[in-house]
Amino acid sequence: MKILNLHGFLGIADNKNYKALCNIISPENIISPQLKYKETSPSALLEQLSDMVDTDDFIFVGQSLGCWYADKLSRKFKRPCILTNPCYYPHELELITGSDIPAEYVEQYREMSVSTQNERAYTLCSDADTVLPDNYQNCKKLSEQVVRVHGSHSTIENVGEHISELLTQIQNDRLLLFLGRGSAFADEHNSAFFVEDN
Repeated sequence: MKILNLHGFLGIADNKNYKALCNIISPENIISPQLKYKETSPSALLEQLSDMVDTDDFIFVGQSLGCWYADKLSRKFKRPCILTNPCYYPHELELITGSDIPAEYVEQYREMSVSTQNERAYTLCSDADTVLPDNYQNCKKLSEQVVRVHGSHSTIENVGEHISELLTQIQNDRLLLFLGRGSAFADEHNSAFFVEDN
């Protein structure tokens, strides 16, 4: 398993999600680039990030604006993503639109933002997020699984524990689990189940 970790709009590559991930899996399996949101168009940045995906076992992890990209990559590569306080609609967030980001980039965000649910998205939504207040409904609309957590926009309490639990859930949700082989009446009978919605 490899992780592509994407920080938020004014964030850094060595963000809290990255530090938490380093305590869960080997840092050698984590890619956490410094993203130049103000200098790169969304379409060009998505292309750059797509080029980093060189195996079929990636999981995408995003924080805030990084979630917008993680969600896109998840849909493109049909792989899971973990989103922490996602900014699903960057073109509506004054922190972004009021910055010196080019207007054409904001327009690209508007054109490229989705309104359909991603069944592979696992989302953590803080209860005291002042950057994206009342974000829970957007999360429920666009993410298959949403967990309310305590914390602010960029600081989720016990974020490492939450991410570790979601990684375990992702692994369990993708497994075909065998209960046993054979039965009381005949050999070669199999009994198995998939996990869906816990």
